[in-house]
Amino acid sequence: MIDANNYQLYGAFGDRYDLHTPAHHYQHDHQFLIQRIQEIGGLGRVLDIGCGTGVFIEKALAAGLDPIGLDPAPAMLQLASQKVGRSRVRLGRMQDLDDQQAFNAITALSWSLNYCRDYEELCTVLTRCKEALHSGGGLFLQVAHAPHAAKQAADFFVDYEDGPGGPQDIVLKYRFWAADHQTMMAEYNFECISMADSFREVHVLKIADAMLVVRAAEEAGFIDLEILEDYGGGPLEKAINPFIVGRV
Repeated sequence: MIDANNYQLYGAFGDRYDLHTPAHHYQHDHQFLIQRIQEIGGLGRVLDIGCGTGVFIEKALAAGLDPIGLDPAPAMLQLASQKVGRSRVRLGRMQDLDDQQAFNAITALSWSLNYCRDYEELCTVLTRCKEALHSGGGLFLQVAHAPHAAKQAADFFVDYEDGPGGPQDIVLKYRFWAADHQTMMAEYNFECISMADSFREVHVLKIADAMLVVRAAEEAGFIDLEILEDYGGGPLEKAINPFIVGRV
């Protein structure tokens, strides 16, 4: 797996993540997932792979679930532990997951699985996920889908957020495009104007094809797999970040 700490977004600038991507950005995605997890029943034990700064864990706790976060980036986990407590987060990589029948649901959002090195590693991660779930447990993924991405880098999307210097002090520019049919590129330009703080980098997202991820999940033993356009629950049409849901 690609080391998340090699990317400034998660490593050197990981402690700024909540400045440019505040909790409300993913509120509908999180509400959708929490509802689906609650429908599974059981004790609500959830593992969030690539938990980042703990936004989903915090929301899952508030909804009465019992979540644990896993992430390889210490800077991100430091922020997560401030939100939910140190006992709710683990420092570690998803390919080293070794829990056995410990969870009712596993989530991997924001393209976390696309940092796998190749298809073989993805299969290993998904097999470990299956082993970590109780019978009937649910799998909830959000993956990159290169077939629906632009074929070349286009104009940036630009997001402004409040920062230490006041309104619109934080600027995040980002864009996504397909390098080939199963590789997606994600470019991020961050700036905090008041602190004269900035970085620019391009992430390589591997196995960026929802159909391939479903095939790997089937090989790992998951059933009832669906690809969903978004939190609305409809079938995949044009999204570059669809959900994949399934169960053991």
